[in-house]
Amino acid sequence: MSSLIVEVCKVKKIEKHPNADRLSIVNVKGWSCIVGLDNYKVGDLVVFVPPDCIVPNNIIYKYNLEYLKKNGRTSTVKLRGYISEGLVLDLPKGKWRAGDDASKILGIIKYEPPAPKFSVKGSQQTSRKKINPSFHKYTDIENVKNYDNVFQVGDEVAITEKIHGSNFRSGLLEINIGKNIPILDKISMWIRKNIFNHKYEYVVGSHNVQITRHSNRKSFYDKDIWNEMYNKYNIKDILLPDMIIYGEVYGEAHGKGIQDLTYGIKEHALIVFDIKIEDKYMGWVFVRDFCKVYGLPHVPELYVGEYYEGILEDFTLGQSILCPDQIREGIVLKMLYEEKHPRIGRKILKSINPEYLIRKDRTEYK
Repeated sequence: MSSLIVEVCKVKKIEKHPNADRLSIVNVKGWSCIVGLDNYKVGDLVVFVPPDCIVPNNIIYKYNLEYLKKNGRTSTVKLRGYISEGLVLDLPKGKWRAGDDASKILGIIKYEPPAPKFSVKGSQQTSRKKINPSFHKYTDIENVKNYDNVFQVGDEVAITEKIHGSNFRSGLLEINIGKNIPILDKISMWIRKNIFNHKYEYVVGSHNVQITRHSNRKSFYDKDIWNEMYNKYNIKDILLPDMIIYGEVYGEAHGKGIQDLTYGIKEHALIVFDIKIEDKYMGWVFVRDFCKVYGLPHVPELYVGEYYEGILEDFTLGQSILCPDQIREGIVLKMLYEEKHPRIGRKILKSINPEYLIRKDRTEYK
């Protein structure tokens, strides 16, 4: 999940709404938001609240935001045939500059999706304790609309389809007895490391869940979707030492989908999007070729080549490559070979299809 960015920014462009006499379309950064006619002018400083934020009641009542009164969650909507993303607010009192964060003073927080109900069969949930500190969570990918100057014309990039599912990761990592480990796991790890001289352990889970394969509760954890994928794709025979494979679990089983988009399959499936070895992310070419060699499905490759103006519009919209009957969630844009950027770290961003965001009965589990 991307971070919370409630930024003070300049209005870049304004145009009258073609289908509404009293509305305008305001462009801030890379976002388009529908506001009242003549509320702002080009160059004004405003606060932009992106989709998937929770706005407190005092702001909802101050601006008469009737559509937010149910849960306070900002979203992407279509008004009179045009997309509106998030919310534009007046600057609060005080001295503000473009780039300042207004989230705290306004009391705006990030919306947190609910935990998936499919994590295990039964009423209990898998443990979220940090069992192996080296089992790193995947990069929080920011929205390209917040960082529209990160990629430059001529950059060698790879664009892949973003798949709507549940995060998966699995690694073969050096046994590391962390501080917050349950006592039974700690004893088991110590015995394996010091008595049986096992240097590595297999770990599997999601963005927030970690399950070690030597756990004393293995019979219980074997019911979750992450171990299901671990076994289905023989991950144990594929992992190299100090490697973590990152992917997405998607599809439908027993009449229940991982998310509302199931991509037309009646089973759970894994699709890989990244690999880390010795704490370094591999370039896309390595990920793609590794998956081909070891028989792992990888996310659809949409484009490899030089970055150009208009590239996001060319690939963000449309239908899924996995299932042409379902809408594309969006894309992930990254350097063909790993590169760092001073503002965001890894040079990787996401671009979300606005039509995907306004679909009915959508789910957004972690």
